[in-house]
Amino acid sequence: MHVGLFVDSFFPIIDGVTRIVDAYASRLVQKCDVTVFTAAIPNVDPAYDSRFPYQVVRCLSHMGKNDDYAKGFPHLDPKFNARIRADGLDLIHVHSAFSLGLSAKSSAKRLDIPMVGTIHSDFRPDVIQYLGKPLGEAAIRLMMSIYNACDECWTVNDAVGRMFCQEYGLKRPYRTMPYSTDHKPVQDVAAARKAVNAAYGLKDDDFVLAHVGRQDLQKREDFILRSLALLKNKQTPFRMLFVGDGNKQGFLKKLSAELRLEDQVTFCGAITDPQMLMNVYARTDLLLFPSVSDTYGLVKIEAACQQTPTLYCEGTMATDGITRDVNGFMAANDEEAFAARICELYHDRRLLEEVGAGAFRDLYRTWDNLVDEVYENYKIVIENHNFVKF
Repeated sequence: MHVGLFVDSFFPIIDGVTRIVDAYASRLVQKCDVTVFTAAIPNVDPAYDSRFPYQVVRCLSHMGKNDDYAKGFPHLDPKFNARIRADGLDLIHVHSAFSLGLSAKSSAKRLDIPMVGTIHSDFRPDVIQYLGKPLGEAAIRLMMSIYNACDECWTVNDAVGRMFCQEYGLKRPYRTMPYSTDHKPVQDVAAARKAVNAAYGLKDDDFVLAHVGRQDLQKREDFILRSLALLKNKQTPFRMLFVGDGNKQGFLKKLSAELRLEDQVTFCGAITDPQMLMNVYARTDLLLFPSVSDTYGLVKIEAACQQTPTLYCEGTMATDGITRDVNGFMAANDEEAFAARICELYHDRRLLEEVGAGAFRDLYRTWDNLVDEVYENYKIVIENHNFVKF
């Protein structure tokens, strides 16, 4: 079997979808041939992709000075399309509903092979924000044409599947395939705390909050900063670590200064060392994740791996599988309420520890078993494609 994974952005740019595709590819390559098809990143050494145990094929792209992601143009790249035709693919798995998704759709049709599509986020709010209502809705219809060309779609939970059927017009069958992680619990927590304290100027008794993700406002980092300003007004001591980079980091640093949070907020940049990232989670008392667009959130599993609890906004899809004050915390989708909940948890360290243990028990899972299931599902989709033509 030869599987092609199509994604609009990939390493060295780091985000949740990149890490998920890498987790799939790194394990699937032990069972079958795997090629990741993605956009080229300007000024990256051509030998960069040789580090991966699977093949990476990149298409023509453009990346502006202030862009977080490269924009791929696969349909304008004859060599890229020739490689797709020559690779002898048996199945395509699309992880992005933009230009590489359109390439995946046309390739699956041309080669008459099945296609699976993973829905990673509730993308309507972001598309409308960037394109406006009329153009945004047209773009969403184009994106959904990719998922509706799939033999089946995968969602992280049933709530997302129902929402896409009801609100986006998903017509293809879907199955739930939750996220996992390849990280392991830190063995020497004291050493991890010491390393993070030294790296970011923390004291051992600091109450540490963190957010992990690209700083493009999709995860509502500005909401976090305004909540922290309210928390500061409550005379609650804290240190905040923003892990990640992005084209809104300058804006967020300016906002942090305007809110007079410079002494308490640290922008760590992207942490590419997996062990250091796990050390940060282990040092963190509470992960802040107020996203309303994420369908699940890989970071909550990574945090759970280190028995670190997460605070969510109630009513969001990210709270799927979360039981309030058992394996996670929730607050109303309001900056004052979010700050108030952090303040309450600052004064209840026992509850923080209990819910952190609950997160580890209920949420932590590894990719190995899941990718075994992925491979078996691929075989079923390939068999069924012989009987279903679109």
